[in-house]
Amino acid sequence: MAEESLEDILNAIVNDAEALSTQMTVDDKVKLTKAGADVFAKELEAEYKANHYRHRTTGKDSHLADSVMVQNANVDGMKNGSSTVGFSKNKAYIANFIENGTKFPMYTKKGRKYKRGGQVAVNGDRAIANLRNDSKLQDRIVEAQAAVYKQIIDRRDKQ
Repeated sequence: MAEESLEDILNAIVNDAEALSTQMTVDDKVKLTKAGADVFAKELEAEYKANHYRHRTTGKDSHLADSVMVQNANVDGMKNGSSTVGFSKNKAYIANFIENGTKFPMYTKKGRKYKRGGQVAVNGDRAIANLRNDSKLQDRIVEAQAAVYKQIIDRRDKQ
């Protein structure tokens, strides 16, 4: 009889864990991943403002650091519980050049055109990759997600 009660207790623990992990609704998953994505987007914007920001009048064209955006869907736009951080369509190619560098640049840093374009390689600044690997940032992302996860658990326990 004691074995059955232990089995029932363990099954209840497994059922609760499944309800809060694999059986979460898509809306709850979106809330959870958006909390982490917001922290990463804020840090990404701060990184680009600190290292790749020129104070100039842009008019309607925003700076790269000002075009960081969070999407509550995957890269294809499907709502499956994931959140995506990136740049707007008009600025994503610039972030790609900064991140990966260019093998064949056409202009100098001052804006003059090379006589024979492609003879000087521009090294990339791995800002996004370094942010992804930053353990302190990962801790802040997990803390933000944990706060939202606690709210989801508290809401579920009230029901």
